[in-house]
Amino acid sequence: MAGETTPVVSYPYLRNVLGMEVDDESMKSVPHAQGELYTHVVLKMEQAGSILGAIIGAGVAAVRKTGPISRSLMNGSRNGMLIGAPLGVLATYGAMRSTSKKPDVDMDYEYFDRAYRLRHNRGQVRVDRASIIVSGVGVATAVAQGSSVLGGGALGLAAGTLLGAVYNATIKSQ
Repeated sequence: MAGETTPVVSYPYLRNVLGMEVDDESMKSVPHAQGELYTHVVLKMEQAGSILGAIIGAGVAAVRKTGPISRSLMNGSRNGMLIGAPLGVLATYGAMRSTSKKPDVDMDYEYFDRAYRLRHNRGQVRVDRASIIVSGVGVATAVAQGSSVLGGGALGLAAGTLLGAVYNATIKSQ
């Protein structure tokens, strides 16, 4: 229908990332595999960018002594996250374009396979969930303090990613 949009990700994908119960049949249904893969890689690049940006921002502030490290930490994290988003799109496009050049490749299956495996990678899902939740806390904190909402969200994204990774390492070692 004219004016109707197709969702980028499916309801079971969102339920899975948010930690809700998803039955096996729903986990196998990946109607928007390409969108799920792009969403995942963009989020990963934003997570990496927010962490690296925070480290670089704090390091630069410490060396230059230009102001509060907290502001530089937040700004660096924000800038890294914003750089990570388009890099995620380019990385996914490049990887899938490379795959498509191989003989006898069914690209619909390739997207489905990657999206399906990501849904079942509990470690990845936990890190994504933690980063999204803590990013929300960062936004709420920034609003309460009257500072940059985007910076607070990005710093929360970095913190949540690190917390999720530490949690995964902790439960893996038990």
